[in-house]
Amino acid sequence: MSQKRIFIVDDDPKIGELFATVLERDGYAARSFVSATEMFEVLDSEGAPDLVLTDLMMPEISGIQLIEELRERDLTLPIIIMTAHSSVQTAVEAMRLGAFHYLQKPVNLEEMRALLAKALELYSDKIELKEIKTERKKKNSVGQIIGSSPEIEEVKRTIETLKDIPNTTVLIRGETGTGKNLIAQTIHYSSQWNSGRFMEINCAALPDNLLESELFGYEKGAFTDARAAKPGLLEIADGGTVFLDEIDSMSLPLQAKLLSFLESRTFRRLGGIDELKVSTRLLCATNAVLEESVAEKRFRKDLFFRINVVSIKLPALRQMGKDMLLIAEKVGETFGGEFNKPFEGFTDAAREKLLNHEWPGNVRELRNVMERALIFASTAVLDAKDLVLLKTQGFEADNADGYFRFRSGGALEELEYEYIKHILASKKSSYADVARLLGISKKTLWEKRKKYNLDEEVEEMVGS
Repeated sequence: MSQKRIFIVDDDPKIGELFATVLERDGYAARSFVSATEMFEVLDSEGAPDLVLTDLMMPEISGIQLIEELRERDLTLPIIIMTAHSSVQTAVEAMRLGAFHYLQKPVNLEEMRALLAKALELYSDKIELKEIKTERKKKNSVGQIIGSSPEIEEVKRTIETLKDIPNTTVLIRGETGTGKNLIAQTIHYSSQWNSGRFMEINCAALPDNLLESELFGYEKGAFTDARAAKPGLLEIADGGTVFLDEIDSMSLPLQAKLLSFLESRTFRRLGGIDELKVSTRLLCATNAVLEESVAEKRFRKDLFFRINVVSIKLPALRQMGKDMLLIAEKVGETFGGEFNKPFEGFTDAAREKLLNHEWPGNVRELRNVMERALIFASTAVLDAKDLVLLKTQGFEADNADGYFRFRSGGALEELEYEYIKHILASKKSSYADVARLLGISKKTLWEKRKKYNLDEEVEEMVGS
């Protein structure tokens, strides 16, 4: 790890030299200057340091002016002010301008050491977080969306249009596995909300009571196990985005509470009395036809209108034509890099096989196929034999007669497991529909899914 560089600016050369000597002994690369002008000359030629320790009152350029100059250069580094007791108020003003903290003269060396270490640690974390956000923003940019079909181009145009539009709710539609969550992240990181957090929750993955507490939070004592207050996702993502996947699975009472939040941007935690106001953008997604749910009174009409301000329809993989080959190549490059194996595309037979498959699990299924292919392939160019495509078991082909067959003599629990798995794999709509079909509540379905680990089982079956 390279030494941290510290610049010390004080018009008294003895003080600057003393501090530089002390910090050099502590393992820093310290350098002292008698004026800010001298420091900026070195900064321009050698680059910015990791921290600046400067006197506040100097004859040529003051500490306040030094801070302003550094900020004008857009340099993100901690600045610590040294000041006499009579100038503490000015030091506080310097902190408002961006200084990290201040030290009173005469400076206590141990206090200085501790403050420098804390500043460098915090700013190191801040820079790392900034780099992570920059990388996520790049990874989730509109330019990373693969394809040039009219449907994909329309998706890109819509996201570009949404960049500078505040608070507009977006409904993302598409079959399971089409990448709705990736589009939601792209919308977030391409917009003015990208400095805030992106929080995602699958509405079908939790029973209603847990989903409500996850979204809105709760106060201590709101229910038996609420031993301490907990903020919800809407509160945590203030200034950012909350993405609600499978929103059609939300109960009608919870839909009403969500609608109230969208209308006022305020809510109360469970068990709370205070109205909390947040600036959180809401993105929603569904693989169901919400208009049908509205007609059947399973989804509130007013909420549907409220979340459907902007609608984005994602095409299924089988509808993307040759764009799906571009996606397959990109996935192949990703897994090739992860497995440290060369990937140079597909043979004509492999391309034909990919194009002729129905892809019921869409991009998720494609990723599973490509991952297996890259693990076992012996050549850099994948052939048709390398691509093991699952038959559409659990989909229309095997369910045409409408029957479920199970061997006699099996245990009742085994029968329950196999039947629920069969329905989950064959039913293309929401968990709410599956629960209704089985004649059980969503909470009971959730418990069965967890008991039998059915989510992973079904994903392996259909690649979604």
